[in-house]
Amino acid sequence: MSAPRVNPSEQLSAPDVRQSQPPLVSVVVPTCNRRAILEKCLSALARQTHPSYEVIVVDDCSSDDTPELLRAFAEAHPALSLRWFRNETHAGTNVSRNRGAREARGEYVAFLDSDCIARADWLERLIAGFDRDNVAAVTGLVTDPPSANIYEHALSGIARVHGRDAAPRLVGGNMAVRREALLRFPFDEDPGWKSARVGAAVASPVCDEEGLYLSLRAAGYYQHVIPDAVVLHEHRYDCASFFRHAINGGRGAAFLVHRYRLPPRLDLMPLLLLYMSLPVALVFPPTWYATGGLLAVFVVALAYNEVFRKGKSLAGAALCLPLMIVYYQFRLFAYVGETIRLIRNQRRVR
Repeated sequence: MSAPRVNPSEQLSAPDVRQSQPPLVSVVVPTCNRRAILEKCLSALARQTHPSYEVIVVDDCSSDDTPELLRAFAEAHPALSLRWFRNETHAGTNVSRNRGAREARGEYVAFLDSDCIARADWLERLIAGFDRDNVAAVTGLVTDPPSANIYEHALSGIARVHGRDAAPRLVGGNMAVRREALLRFPFDEDPGWKSARVGAAVASPVCDEEGLYLSLRAAGYYQHVIPDAVVLHEHRYDCASFFRHAINGGRGAAFLVHRYRLPPRLDLMPLLLLYMSLPVALVFPPTWYATGGLLAVFVVALAYNEVFRKGKSLAGAALCLPLMIVYYQFRLFAYVGETIRLIRNQRRVR
């Protein structure tokens, strides 16, 4: 998808960093059936050092006592500007994020997942990243608690964004966007993601914030990494949720490639070529050397990702490497299956 290029300084009003009163920030927290961890998330938001902000919780049709918690929390914290809204049906994280952005009163809209616990200075440091006229979005550092099992260890560090300036991507659980830019380039809400839990189409695969990143980048805006804006991600994984993460990630990657006309995913190409080379190797044995080379490239790339991108030690990377090899099989099959489905649907429309 191509987005029209704009002059960011003309489209986005720049904050006056010299002003004595900071701009109002709206913190949007999408949630669904996370009553226990949501209370910890809100408690951390109530302790923020930023002097001017509001908190907006969008409840995605929870079946637990989330509404009761919100009412009780608001009564117990009268100094916190807290508002909440409830989706009539389970619609997905991106729908909730967009609704929160529409309801926001702030010049900036920060997003925090309901299973993330923000440091007291998180919001202050995150918003300080809007130090130039053409910065449309900023993203912070997501840390993980100690792993309780091998599945959590394997996925630890997966939301880390490296660097201190230009952001290579945005992390939906720790980011902020100028509201006027967000209203122009909202999160993708395409239907068709079937949820086994509720039997409904939802719009929140893994990679659900990458569409926003791509749209802002295509329009000429800058996006920054703020590593000092830190949140703790207390999401727990077991075997089922680990492989569900792999499948959703593959489907989400296919959606992005299809919607935004991107080249094939580099992280999946060695594995895809490996599978494509197997029939040839069976017929013509000398090509097994090429197949073995592709396997070596895939394993080395995985190890590099675990150590240098996700921040694991060599021993920690070696421990989870076999599981991550299996993880990427599920991710690849989901990617290929979703790509085929999207192409078929496109042909039917034509």
